Amino acid sequence: MSQITCIVDAGAFRQALKKVLKAAVKRGTLPVLEEAYIRFDGQSCTLTCTDLELWCQASIPAQGGPCAFVLTGSRKLLSACKYFSGSLELSYTEDREPEGRPHNPDGQVTIRCGNKEFCRRVTTASDFPEIPQVEAEHCYDVDADALSRRFERIKYAIAANEYGPCNCCIKFFDNRIGAVDSYRLAVSQDPALRVEVPFFLPPSALKLLPVFEGAACRLLVGKRLAAFEGGGVRVLTKIPEGEGIDFDKTIPHTCLESYTAAVPELIKDLQYLNEFNLDPNKIPIRFDGGELSIGTAQGKCSARPELSGIPQTAFGFKGGYMLEGLKQFQAKGAKTIVMQLTSPIAPIILTDYTGDLAMILPHRPSKAA
Repeated sequence: MSQITCIVDAGAFRQALKKVLKAAVKRGTLPVLEEAYIRFDGQSCTLTCTDLELWCQASIPAQGGPCAFVLTGSRKLLSACKYFSGSLELSYTEDREPEGRPHNPDGQVTIRCGNKEFCRRVTTASDFPEIPQVEAEHCYDVDADALSRRFERIKYAIAANEYGPCNCCIKFFDNRIGAVDSYRLAVSQDPALRVEVPFFLPPSALKLLPVFEGAACRLLVGKRLAAFEGGGVRVLTKIPEGEGIDFDKTIPHTCLESYTAAVPELIKDLQYLNEFNLDPNKIPIRFDGGELSIGTAQGKCSARPELSGIPQTAFGFKGGYMLEGLKQFQAKGAKTIVMQLTSPIAPIILTDYTGDLAMILPHRPSKAA
């Protein structure tokens, strides 16, 4: 048996393990996908987790090595790490079979910190899936925090799996990102990030952007893979094949009527009406002559929001979908939005003219709510 001892900072190790486990499978048919792969190379310790579609890596300074192994009970170790501080010592012992028998590279790791000790069996590094490399064709500087906030605002419009791989993702095009399903479309614009060629990224990758914690970040884009890198952290993801929807052709560029409304007040009015709505995503709200209304078994409920004018076009919409669109603007601090209308059957556009846009398909209103 041989033993290799490595030393890392306990706090840094815990934070790195916490970050990469966000990409691990919680319960699956392949146990190795629930665990963290750890590699020491003499100067650094790199931790990796994957679900085979997404990889998250974090590197921290370390002493000792080289050695590599796959933990067992990675989440249990993460829980134990909150009791560690200062230097953390990992002693890796590799099992060796007697001469003449096949070599078994599995082993054990003993983790010591102060008066505490933690022992786990580990498996061979070769059990862990191969980590792919991005052959980057384009590289962009990214504000990970800003991109994460934009993603959070528009993710409500991401389609479910049955609408194809691209429509289940976020589209990057020009200086915009967009999401769409059969009922809604959402776009967010940022002049600081303009891409040369449109591409799609799955929401699972964008959900991990907070792991960069404000560090300067690069986005590498290849034909089949993309990666965010910065601050010793790397998030790598597959890029779905296909073209998806053309946002510019889908969004109407003319309107017959437009009205300005206060975002907080309009949200409150819709929330009030939805109190009487058995299913806000199925039963429509009628908007006629500046009045919002919904019919119930007990009678009509209504609210009259303050608008810059009185709409001449009567139309209907699903209250739940309209609320999600309005909250996109509320999340960025917008006080007012402009509602654009073309006809009772044309999409309803919400915009603040500063880069965000939401589109909701209408529901033909009945003659009386």
